[in-house]
Amino acid sequence: MVPDAALSNGHSQSDERAIARLAKSTHTAPDVVKHLYYEEIAKLRAKATVKNFIGVIAGRRVKQRLTQRHAS
Repeated sequence: MVPDAALSNGHSQSDERAIARLAKSTHTAPDVVKHLYYEEIAKLRAKATVKNFIGVIAGRRVKQRLTQRHAS
């Protein structure tokens, strides 16, 4: 498997795709999703010993946060 290429800002292309999908599926501005996504990434990286699925978990957490926000 080829690793995801890092963009000039240090984030991966898969992160950017995940952010775009989350923004579209939650009808939320991409900048808001990006902020929440990288906030979750930072929290997870600080605690995780296995870092393989941080992006997946962060995406789920962001979607949950946005869903709760829209429901309120």
